[in-house]
Amino acid sequence: MPVMKVPADSKTRYQFRRMLEELAGKRGRGTELISVYITPDFELARVMQQLRDEQGTASNIKSKTTRKNVLSALERIIQFLRTYTETHRRPPPHGMAIFCGNVAGRDDIADIQLYWIEPPEPVTIRMYRCDQEFVLDHLWEMLRVKESVGLLVMDRREATFATLRGKHVEIIRKLTSAVPGKHSKGGQSARRFERLREIAAHEYSKRVAEAANKMFPQMSDLKAIIVGGPGPTKEDFLNSGLLHDEVKKKIAGVLDTGYTDEHGIKELVNKSGDILADLDILKEKSLVKHFMEELVVGKGLVAYGEGDIRRALEQGAVKLLLVSEGFREHRMTVKCQACRHRLDEMVDNPEFYRKQLAGRKCPKCGEQKLSLVESKDVVQELLELAEKFNTKVEFISTETEEGKQLQAAFKGLAAILRFRPAA
Repeated sequence: MPVMKVPADSKTRYQFRRMLEELAGKRGRGTELISVYITPDFELARVMQQLRDEQGTASNIKSKTTRKNVLSALERIIQFLRTYTETHRRPPPHGMAIFCGNVAGRDDIADIQLYWIEPPEPVTIRMYRCDQEFVLDHLWEMLRVKESVGLLVMDRREATFATLRGKHVEIIRKLTSAVPGKHSKGGQSARRFERLREIAAHEYSKRVAEAANKMFPQMSDLKAIIVGGPGPTKEDFLNSGLLHDEVKKKIAGVLDTGYTDEHGIKELVNKSGDILADLDILKEKSLVKHFMEELVVGKGLVAYGEGDIRRALEQGAVKLLLVSEGFREHRMTVKCQACRHRLDEMVDNPEFYRKQLAGRKCPKCGEQKLSLVESKDVVQELLELAEKFNTKVEFISTETEEGKQLQAAFKGLAAILRFRPAA
């Protein structure tokens, strides 16, 4: 019975995400996959009674196969809760979500599986639902980064607004000014031309302030605002009195940048280390940069690739293991029933691999008698090895440039070593 208790650290949040991905891949042939959400304060006895009532309703399902599978799943959940209540009087502190049903994906066989999760945040809804897929929206929402940072880069020519949420930067608006250049054209006097420039600059500042006053307060999860840009324009803007107090109170830093477009936003994020030190994007940049620096030094205190990292972990040589959130490799052990030949293969889609296995020939004897002996999640194997030697593990997203580099150049795995492992 797969079970996941999920505290908020990055390793277990990664495992939580992987389990949700696995559940999201399950499909029923009919509305036979059951999702049950239980809040922390709800009595389990009442849940069991409600499920018994649902058994009566499910008896009226027209499809014989669907009816049988739904009734079997309901009974499986009731039995699980009965066993759970023998040692626990109440739900876990954050409540629980239970998923059960026929996940075989075929009409001719039934594979009733039950999964239960204690999520990283309290369950706030009570739900029972039968559908062709498990209801996971409430759990996916728990993985969403709750806090965001507002970003603004500006000069007298243009302004760019963006948000930073976790590791993802999103451009939300751009404004351009009508402020003329420093040199007048035609017969305008210098004094009159400068006055026109100041009027245009003030109108532009008002437009930027109106956008900021409208956009930033609408972000209920706004943690801070960082302002950047070349020259004194940003300081003049902040001192103009055009921003509302609720916006000004959120400004955590003002930094110089060379650009005011998307490049300026990236530059602003990169320079905001002290301000955003606790945000994941800068932590990731620092970790991958550290690995790259060690790689360039060439002292042999880095490893990459699944095989080399596994050997280093087995010897306790790994100080820091970096794992891409996009890494999905599984080790599939296959055995030929005719000649007993065994082989290990790395795949990123184990379900597709299983379906294709029946039509494959043994590379040794040529018989189509290959069978799957074992399937292992490579990341889970590496985590177990890391735990034995107190190796620190960090998960790197695929949204940052550094994260994309880790995935593309190093196949999603990299390590900084304590010492050079034996060959």
